[in-house]
Amino acid sequence: MILKNSEDFTEDVWQQMDAGSHILYIFNEKDKYIENAISFIMNGLLKNEVILFVETKETFDQVLDQLKARDDHSIDYQKLLFVDSAETYLVGDQFHLEKTGSLIDMLNPYLDEGFSLRTWGHVLLTDDVCTVDRLRIYEHNSDQFIQKNNLVSVCAYNGLTLPAYLQNELMRIHTHFMTDREFITSPLYDKSFLEIPSIEKNEQLRKFAKENKEHRDQTNRLENEKRISEVITESQQNFQTVIEQLPYPMIIRRGTTILFINNKAREQFLNNVQKNTNYNDHLLLFFEKYDRDPVGKKQYQTHEFPLSNEKKKYYIVNSIELLYEGESSTLHSFIDISQEKENERLLIRTEKLNTAGELAAGIAHEIRNPLTAIKGFFQMIKQEGHANNFYYSVIDSELSRVEQITSELLALAKPHSENRQDLNMVQLMEEVTLLLTSEANNKSIEMTLQATKKEIYISCEETKIKQVFINLVKNAIEAMENGGQIQIKISEMDGNIVVQLIDQGFGMPKEVLEKIGEPFYTTKEKGTGIGLMVCFQIIEGHEGTIQVDSESGVGTTFTIALPLSKRPFPS
Repeated sequence: MILKNSEDFTEDVWQQMDAGSHILYIFNEKDKYIENAISFIMNGLLKNEVILFVETKETFDQVLDQLKARDDHSIDYQKLLFVDSAETYLVGDQFHLEKTGSLIDMLNPYLDEGFSLRTWGHVLLTDDVCTVDRLRIYEHNSDQFIQKNNLVSVCAYNGLTLPAYLQNELMRIHTHFMTDREFITSPLYDKSFLEIPSIEKNEQLRKFAKENKEHRDQTNRLENEKRISEVITESQQNFQTVIEQLPYPMIIRRGTTILFINNKAREQFLNNVQKNTNYNDHLLLFFEKYDRDPVGKKQYQTHEFPLSNEKKKYYIVNSIELLYEGESSTLHSFIDISQEKENERLLIRTEKLNTAGELAAGIAHEIRNPLTAIKGFFQMIKQEGHANNFYYSVIDSELSRVEQITSELLALAKPHSENRQDLNMVQLMEEVTLLLTSEANNKSIEMTLQATKKEIYISCEETKIKQVFINLVKNAIEAMENGGQIQIKISEMDGNIVVQLIDQGFGMPKEVLEKIGEPFYTTKEKGTGIGLMVCFQIIEGHEGTIQVDSESGVGTTFTIALPLSKRPFPS
């Protein structure tokens, strides 16, 4: 009997199927598989048969949804028994013979009650080397049960994963053979073949299975390697094309070997280098510097190249590690910042000239006044012809002021040193308040110090930081003519130590606040404006900030933030 695809293909199959039929179904198309399964189930339910459907949960849900969509209330779905195929046929990744016996145990009660039965089982296979002999025993037992109880049974296998030799073996132990669109009587069916195979036959089957698996694995491996190689080659070509079009010099290297260099890199590193210099030498210096640096500093670096006109080009170099030609390599992209460097140099030079001009004007202005006074008093002494202690006192005072101005100018111009150490800020402020307590007491000023911890450490130059806070506290004392209180508060916030100096002095208007810290700007009668400028310079040199808040007639608050020390210290 041969039935081919038609609109009523599966209905014709099930109508003509005899009891005791054992059908091998090799499927390739999921949609046709579900269509044929639904037809099988509907045919059985209409005949009032009990149907055992062994399938994956996902496929069963699809089948059940389509069955219920027919909206046929005459169908008794209680007679459709579902069993999960993975739980039935497999233990781990192995076909398990003993678990399949539970299917017979499930069906026996229905047979005892006289129900007609049919079964559909999607048999799951994994390792066919270990499965082949177990499968023969399973199909042998199934065929005996089918023949004994006159069942119609379909054993379904995925044709995309079933080896050809195993399909031939299965055709020998099934009465019928079915595909998605055809149905025939199995030409290889041999009842005697259902007998338990001999040890020699099993060994032969295992050998076939092992050879088939090895061949399949090798074929898959070669196909995967070919596919990967093609993808890598295509990706690499596309990658090179993209890099070639980018407006930045780019180089791919492995060790000291340059694997790929784009046109921009050739133009800038080949045409512009000094005549007696090999560009590879300069790139080699950069490669060695990159490879020596810690991982955290490798992504962005700066490098310079000498040109034929004895100038230099500066680059920011962005680097990433990648696979190129299947091996670990490094890609460097170079962004030319030579113009930015030149602009920066000119800006710094201009700022230095402006500062020098301001400094010269301030020096001329500040020193001229006391010198004029000294000159005048000396002329008066000369005219009077005798000494006057008052004149000498004024001259001495003005000379002291000249000395103070020159000291502050020297402090401002003194090069920065980097002799830093970890210091307890609370202890440092205690020393500052102790130093200035006597001066505060003389003006009826109370100083209080509050800290959230006894020890809060910063990395700093002790003398400079102490100089800042002495200067600020002295300014606060001088601003409080009628006594009052100076509060010093120390706390931690967002990785910084925050020190607040709060006085009750006469405060400052907005227009004065805007100029605080500018060179030679002061509100004091005999001030120079250099002290606060030095304070700002020192704090900024320690990566810190100074914020000034003030209100006329109320007082002023200086807030200084400095980075906490990175070393761990006890709380």
